[in-house]
Amino acid sequence: MWRTMCRVELLVVLCLQMATIEAGKQRTSKDWSKLTDKDWDRIEEEWETPEEKKEYEFRPPEKTGIDMEQLQALQKSGGAKNKKKIQEMIEESQVPQSGPTMMFVTVDYPGCCDNKKETEELANKWSGMLRSTGMDATAYVIENDMILFSSQSGKFAKEIKEYALSQPECVAVDWNSKRTAGPAETEEWKAKDAVKKKEKEEEKARKEEEKKAVEAAEKRLKNKKKAARKAAKAAKATKAEL
Repeated sequence: MWRTMCRVELLVVLCLQMATIEAGKQRTSKDWSKLTDKDWDRIEEEWETPEEKKEYEFRPPEKTGIDMEQLQALQKSGGAKNKKKIQEMIEESQVPQSGPTMMFVTVDYPGCCDNKKETEELANKWSGMLRSTGMDATAYVIENDMILFSSQSGKFAKEIKEYALSQPECVAVDWNSKRTAGPAETEEWKAKDAVKKKEKEEEKARKEEEKKAVEAAEKRLKNKKKAARKAAKAAKATKAEL
């Protein structure tokens, strides 16, 4: 976007200069259209100030570390709740603030989760809200009840996690090798999830049994063919002796 704006500004400046220097020999719109991307890049580099170059160049975010004053205050207060916060602070300080990051969000809502359509609508809504606040967050529905959030900058991970956990449809967030329960992880959901896991395990066991049965049948058929070839060879040898 900014490159397009720069090109427009450069075109205006160049037109004014050319009009002044070569009043009788002005370029037409056709002449300007002949400029290639390389020409424009060269012109931009010539006209770009050091301040502008510094402003637009990529600078990876620095690691924030631990707020020692907050840590000491929590340690003095004590209590299980503060102990949990201290652990979270330490874990978050160990997460790189630059480079890509991702997290998995399990969801549940009325009618979930026969297909991905409603989950995709939810994912689009959440990622839209996050991007509207300036965060780099992209959502992908990888299962009917699971959303993958991806960001090119680790500094947004904590905010994405907190936003997801604040939503009523969030069951849990898996990030940085840790699972954090959300408001939708109710006893009803736990019971439903237990049934779902049991069904998956039964389906897996059934497929394994079918696979074993097929392998056993193939082995028996192979042995029969081998025995038949052996019998035919023996019969041929007996006939030759006669």
